[in-house]
Amino acid sequence: MAIITLNNVNKSYGGFDVLKDISFEIHANEKVALIGKNGSGKTTIFNIIADNMDYDSGSVYVEKGLRIGYLRQIYSDFGSKTSKTVIEEAFEHIKKVEHEMHELRKLMTIQPDNEEHIRNYSILNDRFEFYEGYSMNEKFNKVTKGLGIPDAVIENQAAKLSGGELTMIMLAKVLLMNPDILLLDEPTNHLDANACEWLEKYIIEYKGAVLYISHDRYFIDNTAMKVIELYDGKVESYKGNYSAYQVQKIEAEERDLKLYERQEREISRLRQTALKMRNYGTEIAIKRAKNLERRMERLDIYDKPVTEKELRLAFLEEEKVAKEIFFVKSIEKSFENRVLFSDVSFIMRSGDKVALIGPNGAGKSTLIKIVTGQIEADSGIVKRPKSVKYAYLEQHVTFPNEDETVLELVCEQLSMTLQSARNILGKFLFSDDDVYKKVGSLSGGEKSRLRLLLEMQDGVNLLILDEPTNHLDIPAREELEDALMMFSGSMIFISHDRHFINKFAKRIFEIENGMFNVYEGDYDYYLAKKEALVQQDKISRTFVKKPFDDKKEKRKTDLKKRTCEQQIKTLENELNEVISQMNNNSSDYEKLMELTEQKKQLNSKLDELYGIWLETESD
Repeated sequence: MAIITLNNVNKSYGGFDVLKDISFEIHANEKVALIGKNGSGKTTIFNIIADNMDYDSGSVYVEKGLRIGYLRQIYSDFGSKTSKTVIEEAFEHIKKVEHEMHELRKLMTIQPDNEEHIRNYSILNDRFEFYEGYSMNEKFNKVTKGLGIPDAVIENQAAKLSGGELTMIMLAKVLLMNPDILLLDEPTNHLDANACEWLEKYIIEYKGAVLYISHDRYFIDNTAMKVIELYDGKVESYKGNYSAYQVQKIEAEERDLKLYERQEREISRLRQTALKMRNYGTEIAIKRAKNLERRMERLDIYDKPVTEKELRLAFLEEEKVAKEIFFVKSIEKSFENRVLFSDVSFIMRSGDKVALIGPNGAGKSTLIKIVTGQIEADSGIVKRPKSVKYAYLEQHVTFPNEDETVLELVCEQLSMTLQSARNILGKFLFSDDDVYKKVGSLSGGEKSRLRLLLEMQDGVNLLILDEPTNHLDIPAREELEDALMMFSGSMIFISHDRHFINKFAKRIFEIENGMFNVYEGDYDYYLAKKEALVQQDKISRTFVKKPFDDKKEKRKTDLKKRTCEQQIKTLENELNEVISQMNNNSSDYEKLMELTEQKKQLNSKLDELYGIWLETESD
């Protein structure tokens, strides 16, 4: 049964139609992703559902008594409240009952035999238990720890928090409200990978409905039961997660194109036949021509399918570079008596694609700045060949003069004529009046695109990217990915976008709790290895060694161990081959699904073998 229904809803701003006859339903316990370009009207839909905004026409049904929890992007007016106080506002209805119980207990000490007081206290206590009031603290800790909110942030005043910290605080509050439907606007925007994984599990297990806006394709793949796409003011619903949406979208586009081409052929045939009839000049022929023309007028006309513009980044041929990009040995860095990381050692080779991951504040950006020579390490060695020429895209892109227009900036920095600058800007999707925008008025995604344009004109052989997809909607992320796929040089990037990591990373560098670890694979490989290490740690904690006297049994165990190691090696080679094929067949959905299943089976077999191997190691 639908708990929310939008039927032919229209909304316009200043004569611009944002929503055009929007219709869709949300059912109880359904997990739905609302996707679309930035500025397409997704937040407008949320505000209409939450009754924060009027609409021009149509109807909106929200089930009576439905409790809505809404995570917005912008908050204010916190006064002097601490973050903890703000989060605990989720428990207001429980605390109200708790206060009433407290007041009633006072009366009961004065009038212990008052039956009305006893009866009312029993009712309140039942209500308190129904609201799970006795587990408030447990829930608070579960959600705040799951989202990775530091204690210092929880105790700080909400008004003093950064935008990212405030989003986490408000997300915790909305989740703890436990409403009938969660409306989450970009819930993963400021979460690290661990917090994203925790939130995925929370949403999957959540007993209410969830409608969320997200550009995190990995998150959508793991949580969505339905995808609603908002494009050009209209919506289309697709069953399944993001991968399923992509397949259905391609199928729909191909179907629409065939319908359009068939229609064009039929119109052309009717028009030519009518023209011939008119050329005959007879009364009967002219009458038939008129009938054919009326028939054309009655046809259901299909608009020509619109293919979205693609970002056409032009990478110049990168210069030859030494086999080793970076040689890093035992570096350490501290800030204000806090050790960010120590004993970091690695070699990054030509052609490597490396993802640098870890919790917020772990020191990822600092490590990047050390290896590129922007800041110095406290100790250790960093070697950078002179042949390494890199382009660096920082997390928050700024320009020296943001009052310049885009066109003026490109002409000035690249010493180009107006026409040449316009030509190259067109390749980066800055066309028509876009080139006259002030640099300071650009969105985060547009600024990143402009910076790439400037950096890419100098034959770089190493790309360094700090959260490259952070401000981009899904179409822009995919356009950037398509462009980066054409870059054959080396790449090291910081990202929480797990889909992006899986697509590009061949190695994972992890900084966590000051420790540095290297994993030779993509993000899924990293997760599997981490899980294997967790299992190994559990076994090592519980296993008690026993004396081994039987030499025959020992030889048997050694043989089992060697066999197991050989099988692990074989399966890991097969897994790497499957991962390589997945990268090469990213646009072939059927092949990708087949390879994904193979990968899942191989990881499952490897988990079993690692368990067997750990047993033989412990003997």
